[in-house]
Amino acid sequence: MADGAPLRIWGGAVLDEWIDYNGHMSEGFYGVVFGMASDEYLVRMGFDEHYRTATRGSFYTVETHIVFVDELAPGTALAVDTTVAGADPKRVHLFHELRRSGDGALAATQESMMLHVDTSIDRVAPMGEALYAVLRADADAHARLLPAGTTGRAIRAVGA
Repeated sequence: MADGAPLRIWGGAVLDEWIDYNGHMSEGFYGVVFGMASDEYLVRMGFDEHYRTATRGSFYTVETHIVFVDELAPGTALAVDTTVAGADPKRVHLFHELRRSGDGALAATQESMMLHVDTSIDRVAPMGEALYAVLRADADAHARLLPAGTTGRAIRAVGA
């Protein structure tokens, strides 16, 4: 169970093949890092091969929103802090903060919504009780961590 602080469950480093023509991490690889962090959170919940086989349940990401804050150079050590922004038996709402491990500086954030799907019928369905118990405990522990307005943001239209 979470202790009322974001969960640091993913870490790594900027790989050379992630570097773009500007000499820093390409935008698509921020999504890769956040996807790995989401997967690590699901594993923490108990979502594993046994669960997928036994229940035919899986998670599908249906929406993300990335905010780029700072550039990341090759080899930079990274960590992702994950906060459960919301939960119900069919949905997982995560908020990730990508940080440089050395100084803790924020490089990007991602808000993500995942749905639990019964893959035998390809429809949204409630997740298993054990998974939901972990998710609910984390959501409760994280309930007051994110300031109002942190999630649910949209891209402003040009000229607005």
